[in-house]
Amino acid sequence: MIVMNRKGISTVVGAVFFIIIFTTAVTFVTYDMNLLNNFTSAFVTKSQADADANHEEFSITKVTIDNNKFNITVQNSGSIPVSINRLWVQNKSDITWGTSKYDVNQVVYPGNSLSKIGQSIPLYAKPTQGYDLKLVTMRGNIKEFFVNSASQAPVYLQLFALPNSGPNNFNTTLLLGVTNNMTNGGALSNIQANIVAKNVTGFGKTTLISGPTPTSYPLLNNGDVTFFKWDYKINGTSGYKVNFQASLQNGYLYNNASQNVVVNTVVKPQINFTNPVNPANETNGIGHMSNLLATITPQVTGRIEITVSGFTFHTAKNGTCNTDIRIGTSLIAPQGILGNTKVGVSINSTSPTANAKIPFANTVQISGLGIGTKEYVQIGKQAGGTSGICAWRNLNISVKEI
Repeated sequence: MIVMNRKGISTVVGAVFFIIIFTTAVTFVTYDMNLLNNFTSAFVTKSQADADANHEEFSITKVTIDNNKFNITVQNSGSIPVSINRLWVQNKSDITWGTSKYDVNQVVYPGNSLSKIGQSIPLYAKPTQGYDLKLVTMRGNIKEFFVNSASQAPVYLQLFALPNSGPNNFNTTLLLGVTNNMTNGGALSNIQANIVAKNVTGFGKTTLISGPTPTSYPLLNNGDVTFFKWDYKINGTSGYKVNFQASLQNGYLYNNASQNVVVNTVVKPQINFTNPVNPANETNGIGHMSNLLATITPQVTGRIEITVSGFTFHTAKNGTCNTDIRIGTSLIAPQGILGNTKVGVSINSTSPTANAKIPFANTVQISGLGIGTKEYVQIGKQAGGTSGICAWRNLNISVKEI
């Protein structure tokens, strides 16, 4: 019969349990330490990534559409490389478009700029349409900007007229101030402005001299301001008012600015008459110009009315005298060859008997004359019919701007 020592067995069992507990504890502690180490490493990595993301400093400095491809320039002003990962594009002019994503995978190193981003992506861009673009970096930073479009929200527009009133035939400058105050913080690129002039009251003419200047603005960052300029000439009667309304191409609906310009005084046309003298006589053959009858410098409408009257006589029975009104910006010497612009129709006066006095009157209207340009008024003379001499007497002239 074998007798076991209970005390010895208890010691062995206790040792086994101790080994199990110790091994479990060591394993747990080791796992926990590894887990803590992995968490710490991940936390450090994430913190470093966040720090790097916060240190990414880049900006969009220029955006154009070259050969129907976006050409985006990015400037890295930070201390770490910026990896441009993706480009998101949404067409704001064509609602049938969705939002498209394109891989870029280009790096901009510190202190450098990188151009032609977007030239290699399979996208056909139209210069007349507006686009919402987002550049996304590998660290998750986003730059949103709008090309040819301010359609996302109204921007602050101000239109100034310098001066906004004056005498007829004055020049005014229209300045459109554009402030990028969009709340999404996006930049506006390739901004183009439009202006429309509409007559409100009175009679007159508004003529564009130059503008817009510039034709487009490359990039307007959030909070920045730029100006577009037009120069106009205003001609009109007193009280003539024109309304200018300016907006942005592909802009937000009803986002515009307006300004009125008015003529408050009228400068009278400059009219000078010469002392009418009897023009030289004509014989059959080539006609000639008379002496100078009047000059007129239109100031308002560029539309004038001329009336010439008097009488003719021919030294031969049934002889004809032809009279017409001529106008031009240069004076033709008396008895010079017929020239300048003949206006209206010729008045043909035929003498039923020799030396019979035949009265005539001719009224013409001319439009489209240059404001501030002197015009010379003469008559063209020509004798016809039988042989003899044709004469003009008692000439009277009336000239006015209408």
